Amino acid sequence: MKTKFLLPIAVIFFTATAVNAQINEGRYLLGGSVSYNKSRNLPYSVSKSESFYSNIQFGKVIKDNTVAGIIASYGSSKNDPGNTSSNFSAGIFYRKYKSLAKNFYFFGEGDLVYSHSKSTYENFQPVSDVTRFTSNGAGISFIPGISYSLCKRMQIELSMPNIASVSYASTKSETQYISPNTTTIEKGNSFSANTNLNSNLLSNFGIGFKFFLGK
Repeated sequence: MKTKFLLPIAVIFFTATAVNAQINEGRYLLGGSVSYNKSRNLPYSVSKSESFYSNIQFGKVIKDNTVAGIIASYGSSKNDPGNTSSNFSAGIFYRKYKSLAKNFYFFGEGDLVYSHSKSTYENFQPVSDVTRFTSNGAGISFIPGISYSLCKRMQIELSMPNIASVSYASTKSETQYISPNTTTIEKGNSFSANTNLNSNLLSNFGIGFKFFLGK
């Protein structure tokens, strides 16, 4: 008998708390990060490495619990001697929130992104050569997660980036040999479809923050 009464009470409580948990139309979502790292391997080596990465996400709540907007990222790295790389991506996203309880949400986000990357590798043994690699592509990915409103304008979220993704890229690799003075060029295309549902599922989670601006 107790079970019969507890279930309706639980449903009523869940519904009552979820009704008030809304991300209102007209507000703006802002998120992003910046990281920089520099290191030098001493005293055994004079080699050093340097890396930079930043990303931003900006969107508008087009209707209650629904956000659409733009995303972009840039990263670069340098490892002596002579290895450099950079990458850039930009695209659009669509995110849908579902109230779980007061201040708790489940969300699903779809991203459509264009990406460009290039890198240079210098090799001195056994033959001196320089390889330049470029890639251009596009991808679609799905990101699920859970968020909690710390206050009206700030949420903390636990997400699983790229739990499912599909991507296509065209690549070009150009190698210039110093001695003898020759150049080889290779071009290719790649298509991939991936999921992250594996035994290491928990290692794929990421923690981040989102800010909601406006009334």
